[in-house]
Amino acid sequence: MDIQKITTFLDLVETKNYSKTTERLYTTQGNISKQIIALEKELETTLFLRKHRQVELTEEARLILPYIQTIHTQYQSLLHSLKDYKQQKAATLYVLTIPTMANYWAFDQLTTFMKQHPEFDIQLKEGEGNELVPFLDTGENHFIFVRTFQKEQQLDTLVTEKDHFVAVLSKNHPLAQRESIHLSELQQEEFLMLSKETKTYQPILDLCHKAGFTPDITFETSRIELLLNMVASELGVSLVMEKTIDSRWKNELAVVPLTPNKTSYLAFIRGKEKGNLAADTFWQFLKEQFNHSKLE
Repeated sequence: MDIQKITTFLDLVETKNYSKTTERLYTTQGNISKQIIALEKELETTLFLRKHRQVELTEEARLILPYIQTIHTQYQSLLHSLKDYKQQKAATLYVLTIPTMANYWAFDQLTTFMKQHPEFDIQLKEGEGNELVPFLDTGENHFIFVRTFQKEQQLDTLVTEKDHFVAVLSKNHPLAQRESIHLSELQQEEFLMLSKETKTYQPILDLCHKAGFTPDITFETSRIELLLNMVASELGVSLVMEKTIDSRWKNELAVVPLTPNKTSYLAFIRGKEKGNLAADTFWQFLKEQFNHSKLE
């Protein structure tokens, strides 16, 4: 039993006239007859009796009418619920971001967009490393904010700013007052590292190897606050991206420029598969804001 047969049946119950139902449903009388005959065949009963230009319901039709009305009402409710769900989904943006996003330009622009476009809902979630790029393929309207050391291929990327490594030392460290440090000067130190998932781990190893040594790594964590607390407690030294250090830490730690160094790029990325209005509006906003910031 399909919904077209049900709709035809209910309209004919109301009009009791094939011609009027034909007009109301924008179809032909032959098609109306075909729908009713098919329904009668499916139910194995006669539903209407023709009397001149009018029709009358049979007893069987009166019996099934409440059930047919319920099916039709539930189907309409289903359509409305599905429409509401699709509209809500279309108006929702999903952003997976590195935990230190709040330290970057991107966070200010994200909050500005949310204020300017209250009609869109943004679901923000933290992630790291290898889970970021695959997130783009898990649904529509998905974006990521990442740190990368090279531009991603086959992806729509908007680089928002750059960052670089600095040495983070305790205030009492012998090199704390230096204007800059060559990485080789830290080869005897114990290194406190952000974990491999942060994508800064391997670049740090590469820099140390370039400086002629392998670092003595005594601790790893994904939490930068814990890492900086440990450095402040003189448990070791660390290399982190400069902008990930909140300003309050700069009174408790020595943050010293470093050579050799490596530049990282902070970027919003969306999949090549374009989204809908919400996704396109967000992407256009970011491009406009980024172009404006370059002019200032």
